[in-house]
Amino acid sequence: MSEQMMSLRRTAQLLRDFFAAATREEMRAAHDALAAHMPEGFSPSRLDDSDAARLEYAFNRLFVGPEALPAPPYASIYLDDDPLHMGPSTLDMRALLHSLGLAAPHGGQPDDFLPYELEAWHALTLLLDDETTRPAARDALQWLCEEHLGRWLPVFLQRARRAGPPPELLAVLDALDAWRAASLQRSLYENA
Repeated sequence: MSEQMMSLRRTAQLLRDFFAAATREEMRAAHDALAAHMPEGFSPSRLDDSDAARLEYAFNRLFVGPEALPAPPYASIYLDDDPLHMGPSTLDMRALLHSLGLAAPHGGQPDDFLPYELEAWHALTLLLDDETTRPAARDALQWLCEEHLGRWLPVFLQRARRAGPPPELLAVLDALDAWRAASLQRSLYENA
């Protein structure tokens, strides 16, 4: 297991936790853990109350609502011909999650919610460690990274950045973009 893969796995988990956060404290904890893991680009590395409030407000404005979302964190919005939830790309992710023995938690989020996709990526990389599951995991990772995440995350990130997030959220978006770029390196999976 390469150091780079271990770091990417940890980053995926931390990003998953951040985008799945339901409270300010969960968001702050996920941000601070991400800052400790990836100190470059995070300023401040630990959020004070004012920073956490600004982050929560921006997070809700961009990704949760109740107003129209500048950057919905769902693949189907970006990948499907009709940009609605629960389209074909949602069903593709549901199939992948089920093949991994995972399911989207009951909470009203569709299967193509960004945290679930990060979890699927993480689970697939764990399958690279086993010789019997490695070939199928490589194929699934190729699809997930190149045909799915690789297609919608750049547009999502562009829309989120265009919405003018505060530095605390911009640092997380930059971490997601760096993770995306690194996870697309086919050599990570071929050499596993």
